[in-house]
Amino acid sequence: MGTKVGLDREQVVAAAAELLEAGGSGEPPTLAALAARLGVRTQSLYAHVDGADGLRRELALFALAELTARLRTAAIGVAGRDAIAAIVQAYVSFATEHPGLYGASLRAPGDDVELRAAVAETMEPLTVVFRSYGLDADRASHWYRIVFSCVYGFAALRRDGLLTMPGDPDETLAHMVRVFSDQLERERGGG
Repeated sequence: MGTKVGLDREQVVAAAAELLEAGGSGEPPTLAALAARLGVRTQSLYAHVDGADGLRRELALFALAELTARLRTAAIGVAGRDAIAAIVQAYVSFATEHPGLYGASLRAPGDDVELRAAVAETMEPLTVVFRSYGLDADRASHWYRIVFSCVYGFAALRRDGLLTMPGDPDETLAHMVRVFSDQLERERGGG
């Protein structure tokens, strides 16, 4: 197998994302599996991604872009409590519908400028809501961590079939959103 003519980084990453979603393990595909999918030699992939870690980075960027689009769409035309509910629901839906991509999005950016920018874009819909509640950057960062931690935990428990107590998990999610909203109302503008 030779290099496939016209193959570019976007095609490589899109194929990797498809394999990730189809794999079910949550683990990124190996370079060998990706090469087989694309009909190229494994070595040919190095022209497009910087090895296995580079592929994981590219998948994180891809997943964050997908998640950002979902969150932005959810936030259009809503404010306050409705915005919080829409954004949290979009987060949980993305994690439930695309567990592989959601897992890929969970990558600490470190000093990677592009990854940091992608994370900031993903945070923007909630950041706008937090600003509307009058939160400064420090308080907003705490709230973002609270929401992210709750969404991550809820999604992981749902994915793993551990929300087994009586009652509808979606009602639990609605309660969680009400707790966020009620507390943000209390903190509006000053704490």
